[in-house]
Amino acid sequence: MTSPTPNAPTGIAPFRSHFLAEKRIITICFLIALGQFQYGYDSAAIAGFQSMPAFLRVYGYEDPTNPIGLNISTDVQRLIQSLMNVGGFLSAIVMYASHTKLSRRIGLWLGCGFGFLSVSLMIGTTSLGGLYAGRLLLGVSNGFFVPYSVTYMTESAPALLRGPIVGMSTFQTSLGALFGILVDNYCKIYPGNAPWQIPLGVMYIVPTILTVLVLFLPDTPRFYVTQGQDEKAIKAIRRLRGIKDEAYLRAEVEDIKSAFLMEQELHAGVHLNDMFRGPDLRRTLLCFATTIGGTATGVTFMAGFSVYLFVQARVGSPFEWVMISLAIALTGNMAAFPAMRYFGRRELLIWTSVISAGMMYGMAISYTVSAWTDPAASRALVAMSIVFTWIYGIGQGPVMWALSTEIPSQRLRSQTVGTASGLNFIVGWVVSFCTPYFINPDKLGWGPKYGYIWGSSNLILALWTYFYVPETKGRSLEQLEELFEKGVSARKFSSYVVERQLVDDVVGESSEEKGKATVVQVDDAEKR
Repeated sequence: MTSPTPNAPTGIAPFRSHFLAEKRIITICFLIALGQFQYGYDSAAIAGFQSMPAFLRVYGYEDPTNPIGLNISTDVQRLIQSLMNVGGFLSAIVMYASHTKLSRRIGLWLGCGFGFLSVSLMIGTTSLGGLYAGRLLLGVSNGFFVPYSVTYMTESAPALLRGPIVGMSTFQTSLGALFGILVDNYCKIYPGNAPWQIPLGVMYIVPTILTVLVLFLPDTPRFYVTQGQDEKAIKAIRRLRGIKDEAYLRAEVEDIKSAFLMEQELHAGVHLNDMFRGPDLRRTLLCFATTIGGTATGVTFMAGFSVYLFVQARVGSPFEWVMISLAIALTGNMAAFPAMRYFGRRELLIWTSVISAGMMYGMAISYTVSAWTDPAASRALVAMSIVFTWIYGIGQGPVMWALSTEIPSQRLRSQTVGTASGLNFIVGWVVSFCTPYFINPDKLGWGPKYGYIWGSSNLILALWTYFYVPETKGRSLEQLEELFEKGVSARKFSSYVVERQLVDDVVGESSEEKGKATVVQVDDAEKR
């Protein structure tokens, strides 16, 4: 058996050289991640609408006891948030049913089409029925945008940069949220319905950009390999990464193809329910858990109800404080790029989950021991929400996005990620549907005390990560196939010596060396 090459380099110099060599794919993935920008923008904009007088005069009611004199009923608040998740679940069903036939590009185009339709519907109506239909269709749009943009980045990025590149999803989500609140804040002074119609109109921009962008991009190399189109896979790598060396391109595609064929041989005659059989069961459950784990952090609660929460907690200038919080959170998102390169996925997720738990408990305790009108409690709420969003941006968000798309097997990735996304939309629907009941004064009126629930869920997430989540940093998707097939335990993933060579290790070598670096040849037929 040929000796395997070492795993991917981990020093600063190799990382910098890879970064410069792969600047084209980094730029492309940054633009593809605009699908996440749209999701973040919408979440923040709708969060602002719930405390915007112009919107509440149309869809809310007068409430002299509320700090702004207007409020939104719990039922309306539930539906405008939760129908998004229902739409996302419908998209997941389509992804599951389409199996491998629906390409990543088509998925992104579907997101654009439903995005145009939903925004037009919400701008053109002032009825609750039209608003609900628009929210449902926007959920369908995001249900295509979110998983397909992440899958496109995962399957196109080189192994060494895959984690940081996929981590850009969280950066784009936070950047979109910041823009959503900014537009809300500066439009709230306009007369009539303009304060909420203008922010909705801004949501035409991302579908327009992606519609044009995808016209000029190929599908992912791994998608072409699954369709038996090896030459297109080579051309896709050449266009996406700017690599001209033919030997390297064929080595890369051969590595992808060999892993795919090995899976097909080992699982001949399989069906979609194979997600729940053999080694794929473990991978499926991990994918589901990491996807749902994003919601379990409490970020859905903070993103969807932050302005409303600040208003009910008597925080002065709530829009401005949410903007400051999101702006600071962006620095965490930017720090995620190097953090995911230099720290393991496991340790980053464990420690950030513990800190997030502390922030959620702190918010709840501050309003348990102090009066709601106490300025000290308001300052504590703002400070801890800022720390929470920053910690989520540097660790929990990007790590779980990366894990959820790295872990599924190649032949089942689209279906596994799509199904996980659907389950997450269900969990998100439950959170969005129940949250108003906890924080709205016309029901339980817990306000920041709702943090007790999310502090506990973050602690559970930290414990689960320690016992079950494997370390995937520095591994190619093909190497992960080998590790899962061999049943390597979670805590031994990082130290296990794999047989498959990492083709990315030879970037920068001579053409002669690249030609030799195709795939590790294994003499033992059983191992092959």
